[in-house]
Order: sequence, then C-alpha cells, then structure tokens
Amino acid sequence: MRNQEEIQRQIDGLLAEKESLPEVSGLGTPNHEIADIKISILKGDIELDDVEEGDWEEMDSINEIYRGAEEAEDWLEGNREEDLFEED
Repeated sequence: MRNQEEIQRQIDGLLAEKESLPEVSGLGTPNHEIADIKISILKGDIELDDVEEGDWEEMDSINEIYRGAEEAEDWLEGNREEDLFEED
C-alpha cells in the first residue's frame, strides 16, 4: 500500500493533467471521467468492484473508465510503478 504523500502526488498530477486535456478526446476517450475515477480509487471513495466494466470487446467508454480504475488500483497496491498521469 502507498503512503499518503505518494497518493497525494498522484491526485495532484491527475488534477493538473485533467486541466490540460479536453473532457473527451477526438476519438471519444472520456479523459475527465477517467481522471475522476482514478482519483476516487486513490481517495478510497470507491473500489474497483464498484465500477462497471463495460464491453471489453468493443472497448467502449465505460470500459475505458474501468481500465482507468484498474490502473489506479494496481498502482495503489504497488503492482504498478509508473505514474497515473503524464507529465508535460
């Protein structure tokens, strides 16, 4: 499990990234919803089991949001080292 300082760094990075990205990309990726779900996982407001999986085969927007939540949970549990946000 990550410490509060590490978690806050990810939250701050996701919030900054959210400001620089369009709400929805030209390809239909729900950027803001993905950032929001990652933040909710990091804060402990929700768990991965609370997130709808969507259609894996179609890779719909609901599934993209689920995959964002999955990334956040993996990071939180120490199974992922990379940041959850892109630095400029």
